[in-house]
Order: sequence, then C-alpha cells, then structure tokens
Amino acid sequence: MSLIDPVTLSLVKSALDAGVMRQAAHAANIANAGTPGFQPFAVTFEENLGDVRSAIADGTLSSLDARDLPAAHLAVQHGTQPVQLDAEVAAMSADALHFQALTHVLSQQYALVSLAMSSGDR
Repeated sequence: MSLIDPVTLSLVKSALDAGVMRQAAHAANIANAGTPGFQPFAVTFEENLGDVRSAIADGTLSSLDARDLPAAHLAVQHGTQPVQLDAEVAAMSADALHFQALTHVLSQQYALVSLAMSSGDR
C-alpha cells in the first residue's frame, strides 16, 4: 500500500509535465513573435482532464486509475492571431505560479510521509 495515492501522484506529475511543456511553448512563441507566418503553440492538458471528469460523472469510467489520466500535448494553434507578447508573458507568470503551487502540494505530501515514517519524533 502506498502512503500517497498513486492517482494523485500521477495527476501531479502529469500537471507538472504540462507546466514544463507550457513554459517551452510560451518561450517559443515569444522567440518567434516577429517571424512572418509563425503560428503560436499551445499545450492541452486541462481540457483533456475535463473529458476524464465527464466520463466519471456519466458512469462511463467507474473508477479512476493512473493510466486513465491524459498526457499533455503540444499543438499548433491554427488560424490564431499573431503572438501577443504581453499576453504570453502574463501567461508565463500565471503558469509559473501554478507550477509552484503543484510543487508545494507535492512537498507537503512528502513531508507527511516523512513525519509518518519518523513517528513524529524530532
């Protein structure tokens, strides 16, 4: 038996992977902002989580397993507006805060495991 739910760990790992990919996409968008014909990149992850949530709600998926969690995907945004630098930088900042929150949650989970293993002795 695992002290931390494997589905929770998989979800946090997938969300952190998506965060890394999202930062890389923002960096590429900013670097290529002045390139004629450049189509910005985006990362899809949360949208796919909604599909899993819907499958659980409608009974298609009766229990959640780590293998059911979606992976992050990098996609070209076809037919979008040119890169807006201020929007990209703001999105990078928001994504950095999200990434920090996820690492904090993971840190707290491992602190609980450490406390349990040490029987609370300090």
